[in-house]
Amino acid sequence: MSSATPATSSSPYRLSVLLTPKEGVSFEEFHHLWTEVLAPLFGSLPIVKRNLLKYEQFRIDPVITRALAREYAPDTPSYGGMVIYEAETLEKIREVFQDEEYLGKVLPVEERFIDRQKTQILVGQYVTLIGA
Repeated sequence: MSSATPATSSSPYRLSVLLTPKEGVSFEEFHHLWTEVLAPLFGSLPIVKRNLLKYEQFRIDPVITRALAREYAPDTPSYGGMVIYEAETLEKIREVFQDEEYLGKVLPVEERFIDRQKTQILVGQYVTLIGA
């Protein structure tokens, strides 16, 4: 029997977004803009400080990913990274992306290096299967 900890209505919501670099943007440039430019700007917004419990970046290693993909999943798309937003409710996450300051300051920076047409969005709650 599984001893999974089920997601509950009190579990935080997470929005995970798989990001694809724009055509012509190198992985190095993508990671620089994402980490050194976008993250501090995003983290400085009052709505982010107020609404989010956590903001994480999963930085993909393209060399290792391609090697493993060839072996296990040859049709794996080429993502530059994954960002995870965590909040008490899904509505609090949505409020961040509807905020005027986000739309005016952060979105234009994202559009410089992220291919929004190839972005994949996953929303849900984590269920712990092993560990605490």
